[in-house]
Amino acid sequence: MEKLYEIYTDAAEDSFEVGRLLFEENGWQLYLTLDELGRDDSLLLIRKSAVTRLLDQSDYLAEIQRRRKLLTQKGLADPFKLEDKVTLIKSVGNFMDLLPGQVVYFGLEGEDYQQWGYIDEISAGQVNFAAYPSGKYQPFAGKVAVSQLRRLAAFSGEWLLDNPKLRDTEDTTVDGLCEVHLKEDPASFAVGRLLCADDDFSLYLTVDEIGRDDSLLLVKKTAVDRVIERSEYLQDVSRCRRQLKERGLEDPFEVQGKAAEIKQMQDFWQLAAGQVVSFVMKDEEEAEYGILKSKEGDALSFEQYPSGKYETFAGQINLAEVDRLEAFGGELTLENSNC
Repeated sequence: MEKLYEIYTDAAEDSFEVGRLLFEENGWQLYLTLDELGRDDSLLLIRKSAVTRLLDQSDYLAEIQRRRKLLTQKGLADPFKLEDKVTLIKSVGNFMDLLPGQVVYFGLEGEDYQQWGYIDEISAGQVNFAAYPSGKYQPFAGKVAVSQLRRLAAFSGEWLLDNPKLRDTEDTTVDGLCEVHLKEDPASFAVGRLLCADDDFSLYLTVDEIGRDDSLLLVKKTAVDRVIERSEYLQDVSRCRRQLKERGLEDPFEVQGKAAEIKQMQDFWQLAAGQVVSFVMKDEEEAEYGILKSKEGDALSFEQYPSGKYETFAGQINLAEVDRLEAFGGELTLENSNC
């Protein structure tokens, strides 16, 4: 079994990345990092001095290992073929040679923030970042000395799809997607396609930050601040989604099949029964997790299940007190595999 680490790089004890150490060289470490589901995520080059702590045993790592095994069985562990890059990299120099023409996420020595940029060229110890149009980021343009770099991550799916060489600036369609902003935090939002609605709730098929189908999200109408049907962000997510469709990567957890069965709200409740769901109550911020045992009128009954990540809920709640409820998607599908 591959050895994974929790990689801590600042004073925040609960903030870390998960990755596999590929090699160390001249004060640098190169990791293959994983996302929260256990999928290969990026290649991270970081100064050894910037790593404050490495942890190789924890309940969280055990859960990621379990998830990764399931993803590998389904062929979902490495959607953007990062392992192919790993086989090419034997040194820091090999890694740097792969970076021109890539969008990267980097931080400098003495600075606690990171920024995006498109590397045009690396020569004479200088990294040249070229300006490019992005629907998501405010990319950096200019030159940075390699000696100034504290960390640099590349080849994440999100950044690969933001590459200016892949952008079609003439296509402004949003493919039926919308931004759903909630009153609790209007600045953040979910992106999805409306499936159906009743007097009190709307049901969306959501997509993640790069346009992959994510989950079925039930949102109380009175909890919604606003719905935006056209924006530069929606155009960009739609563009990414079209590229994912070309690669067969747009629906890794087969949520579209569930969505196709839903014509009215009752169909959703029938599908969700017996599944792990998450929900947020009115005036609360944290999500609760549990198996939806039954729905009788507005009474929702839940039972607990063993989870490597969450405290799970057992009991009964009133649907009228729920602001949002989520089912299926990657996180909940992998949680459901615990049951």
